[in-house]
Amino acid sequence: MKMSIENSHLLHPRSSLKHIISVIVLSKNNAKTIGKTLNSVLSAKLKNGYQLEVVVVDAKSQDGTERILKTFKNKIKVIYDEGKGIGIARNIGVKYSKGDIICFVDGDCIIGDEHFIRIIETFRDPSIGIIDVRGDIYMEKMSKIQSLEFKIWKYGRAYSDKLIKDRTFAGGAFIAFRRKVFDDIGGFWEYPPYGGDDMDFSFRAKTKGYKITVIHCKNSVSIPRDNLRDLIKQQIGWGRGYIHLVTKYLHNTAFWESMKYNKYIYKIFKKNVWLYAIMRLILAPLGAIRLTLHTREAELLPYWIIRRYAFLYGVLTDMKKSFKKLNENINKTLF
Repeated sequence: MKMSIENSHLLHPRSSLKHIISVIVLSKNNAKTIGKTLNSVLSAKLKNGYQLEVVVVDAKSQDGTERILKTFKNKIKVIYDEGKGIGIARNIGVKYSKGDIICFVDGDCIIGDEHFIRIIETFRDPSIGIIDVRGDIYMEKMSKIQSLEFKIWKYGRAYSDKLIKDRTFAGGAFIAFRRKVFDDIGGFWEYPPYGGDDMDFSFRAKTKGYKITVIHCKNSVSIPRDNLRDLIKQQIGWGRGYIHLVTKYLHNTAFWESMKYNKYIYKIFKKNVWLYAIMRLILAPLGAIRLTLHTREAELLPYWIIRRYAFLYGVLTDMKKSFKKLNENINKTLF
């Protein structure tokens, strides 16, 4: 693994500093956004008694990202990894950080001035182990695709009242946690290279007894893909990661109960609730109709179908591979 590490940059330096917040930025071909990401991180406010450490893990970007990173010399640490997986990159970032509080910020995100303030204040509650930061769902300048994606996020299940209550899963774009949580559960899942690591990490932490909470940070934004081609590519990748997550927890009752589907779904499918998760993707047109009727925005109908079927394509692409991996793990356990 090729690594290059620059000196860390401390915001609001004081001789009495005691606490370090490590901000880990994951990047792969994010030349369009990485400069804005780092500027927002470095200019965000901190409370007295805290200092900021910024670690960028770049997966051998080929689009000019490295040139942009060099303009932040002496302000960040830069580590170049092999680009073999998101979970691997996350673990590398934590390994080369020092803070007791770890905050992830993806290379296509920007954060608001109060982002770290809100995280610090939330962690004053000693029972909280992980924070799922919910960003804003609006930008001043948006492409049509970005506008539609924000609407999907607004009306989706992920931050419904039902799923926020007794939270189990935390999204990776802005996930924050105590280092103790990371050490206790053994870091992020490294197998699927294209996603699912954040849901797996937060679920394992929850089963260990760590509390997960959701906070909103004003002006913190995960920037959606700005064109349909990139959006489809992203959804396919997420689908490929999701099917590996499905097979890992195929008959794990606690995992599927955390999805909080309608109670009748559990009665019908029983131990095979994972089949319902796949059926939801296949029946995307029905979901699109329901969403369109709810929002009264007809343009969401074709967009939702394209988006979900791209995700489903990713699921089908890796389904055989994921079940083969499952069988290999079963055989290892038996023999």
